[in-house]
Amino acid sequence: MPSSLEQEYIQDFTHFEQHVAKLIYRAGWTVETAKPNQRGYDLVVKKGNLVGAVQVKWLKSNVTAPQLLSFANFLDSDEGQKFNFGWFITTKGFGGPAQALIRSWDKNSKIRCGIALENKLVGVDSMIEIDVGGNTGDNPENLSKKVYFGVFTCKGGVGKTTVAAHLAGALALQGFNVAIVDLDPEENLQKLVGDGVFVPNPKGVGTNIQVFQAENWHEDSARDCQIVICDCSPALERNPEELVKRLDYCIIPTTLNPLGINKHGKVIQETVREIREINKNAHLFVLVNNFKDPGIRRFKLLKDVYFDAYKEISKIDDKFHCIDPEEVCIRASDLLYYWGIHILENPDNPASRLAFDLIGGRCYPREDFISLADYIETKAGIGVLRSY
Repeated sequence: MPSSLEQEYIQDFTHFEQHVAKLIYRAGWTVETAKPNQRGYDLVVKKGNLVGAVQVKWLKSNVTAPQLLSFANFLDSDEGQKFNFGWFITTKGFGGPAQALIRSWDKNSKIRCGIALENKLVGVDSMIEIDVGGNTGDNPENLSKKVYFGVFTCKGGVGKTTVAAHLAGALALQGFNVAIVDLDPEENLQKLVGDGVFVPNPKGVGTNIQVFQAENWHEDSARDCQIVICDCSPALERNPEELVKRLDYCIIPTTLNPLGINKHGKVIQETVREIREINKNAHLFVLVNNFKDPGIRRFKLLKDVYFDAYKEISKIDDKFHCIDPEEVCIRASDLLYYWGIHILENPDNPASRLAFDLIGGRCYPREDFISLADYIETKAGIGVLRSY
């Protein structure tokens, strides 16, 4: 197999999709391109009475288990039932968890997994083998607009990575496939959720949270994701400038620490100024995380100091939003606490799900992060999430 994505037929998604289509066509199948923005598959293949859905994955890294689960879930959905089978074809290989998942499927499974080489498709489950030759032509395709979030922090311990992961979960619960790009050199996101989380949906096709390391990120790697969340490095200069320019929303978590509000506020103001040197259009939100109700009198005092810390920048930047914690905040909760404890106790076994389990019909993190997503959309007023 070619060792580099610089090969012509895998230099980008368009070339790779056309290459896969040509390989399948030369093996005797008719091939149709899916409708624009079709979720679940990229190609439809037909031969005789057989009809299959093909998901084409242009990746710089190995396929993850959540990516496979998302496609398998689609094939089990009402829309997927019209297909006799599904082919999941990628540029690279399959990671350990993905391989284990493939081995767990029996011979009656509808999904088949393969890697596209220069002249053939090779099945990792020994069920695809198409020997043909030829290269591909070019067929440019307009990518749909993705929504970009950046989660920044100016000091440790305010919950940047927790916010990034659970905001992704809240958006996934609303039906969006989400990609998280881990830009922090400490790679805490990898420790928290591994290579991603699949979010089942009993009412339809489940959604997918995919995690990418910075060096493996490319928009073509997550074509089925409508939303990209960047878990950013605390040092702004360490974040790729082209990603910072693309951000639609920036979230900056903070805490209502009585002795730290003013100090942290000054650091956040400087961060906002640095972001604005690169991106003048993103909506910036300061969010209170790990909120503990101190009582009415103390809360009023803390709120006054909190708003005063951002008074000047709010006057000159109409896209800067200091979120009132009485409207939206992330409350301290046992669910988030024990989710974190699980990570500490099992450093080699990332959490397979987020802290969204219902207890007595309620879940503070679930409610708070869904409220955050709704608040951002309402305050920003650009309709970018509602457009899907």
